Amino acid sequence: MKLSRSSVVGDLKQQAGEDVLRRRWRYLPRHPLVVVQIAFSLALLTAAALFIHGAKEAASVDTGLKPGASFLLETDASLAGYESRRAQELYRNLNDRLAALPGVEYASMSATVPFGMISLSKNVQRAGIRPGPNEKPTTAAEGLAFNATWDSVGADYFSAVGLSILRGRPFNTAEATQSHGPQVAIVDEVLAKKLWPDTDALGQRIQFASDNAPRAKGSGDNSMGMSNDLSGEVKPDEIIEIVGIVPATRHALFEKDPPGAIYLPFARGFQSNVSFFIRFHSLPPSSNAATADLLRRTVRDVDPSIPIISLRTFQQHLDANLQLWIVRAGAAMFSIFGLLALGLAVVGLYGVKAYSVARRTREIGIRMALGAQRSAVLGMIMREGSFMLLCGLTLGLLLAVAAGKILSGILYQVGPLDPVAFTAAPILLAIATLIATWLPARRATRVNPMRALRTE
Repeated sequence: MKLSRSSVVGDLKQQAGEDVLRRRWRYLPRHPLVVVQIAFSLALLTAAALFIHGAKEAASVDTGLKPGASFLLETDASLAGYESRRAQELYRNLNDRLAALPGVEYASMSATVPFGMISLSKNVQRAGIRPGPNEKPTTAAEGLAFNATWDSVGADYFSAVGLSILRGRPFNTAEATQSHGPQVAIVDEVLAKKLWPDTDALGQRIQFASDNAPRAKGSGDNSMGMSNDLSGEVKPDEIIEIVGIVPATRHALFEKDPPGAIYLPFARGFQSNVSFFIRFHSLPPSSNAATADLLRRTVRDVDPSIPIISLRTFQQHLDANLQLWIVRAGAAMFSIFGLLALGLAVVGLYGVKAYSVARRTREIGIRMALGAQRSAVLGMIMREGSFMLLCGLTLGLLLAVAAGKILSGILYQVGPLDPVAFTAAPILLAIATLIATWLPARRATRVNPMRALRTE
């Protein structure tokens, strides 16, 4: 009898008015928590997107070399007690044996390898120019020196690593194996342009400058790691002719601009730690293990006492780079944290909206009894969830910008405000949170008005 005499309008005012007011005060403290969860989720997802984009760029970095079907074998004869002369003979013998293996196209050696643990550098200047102690040269023509990475390489090195000779010629066998004779070098385009910006460097002459020689700004020491130099230092007063020019190569992942490079014949810049590049005509991945065993047996046949420090494909060497690992680890870590935060935000928003719908069952029933369309009820719930999403995205974008600035030092080829990351992360978060809002909103549209009116 009491229910039959109840006023629907009065109930609507009571339930949709007082209950709304009570709900706003009661549940408002929960909403900021969800907003904060959404904000932190966006910041972490954006950081993950930045790292993932950077890892993708790093994985496709152009080193200037062409790994192709090649293996990289690193050894150090000094660890087996070899002195300079015997070590050079040993390496020449080993290189000849490697080059004669079935399927080998080229085999050569070098003192350093791009993205390796050892990097050497020297100051280089035009030959015949020695600025006085009080002089301050500003150009290469005045004697300004430039710090460049240097390497000593074998005769077929450039063919073995897939580096083309732009102008001039590679080293011949006599130059690569004999420490006496004409002094020659090959430089890359960067160093050639620094030393002779207005003319061709091919055929020009250079010399190594002293450590205290005036040096161009930003031309710091690029040496890294250690290797026993068994041949002695190249004398600064030796005049070296440039016989070839090659493209620039990258020696480190975060290297903004190549500093320039100079290559000496292997015998002229001999180092005890040597890397052999063995390029095959073809190298199916399934044959990597068998090929590695063949190379190990070849080394043992030459001298079983020689330690093999490293043996892997050239591509595996590049993929194992520490800086690349840092970028990939950052992408994995922030992806995990971002997905966890996304899950918490979605669960939190879903819980708040589901609880809100359950509390408003009578109000929703009254609205639908008075003629409210299901779409209107759905829109009402979705607007409330969208408002929290909008607040979270606004705060999250501010946090994401700050995170991008902080992480900019370890991002590879990606700006702190990368548009790809700042577009993908909000879209992913918005889709997930809108789905979390839509599920309880959809359930609200299925409320039976008569059953809801009986709900206390």
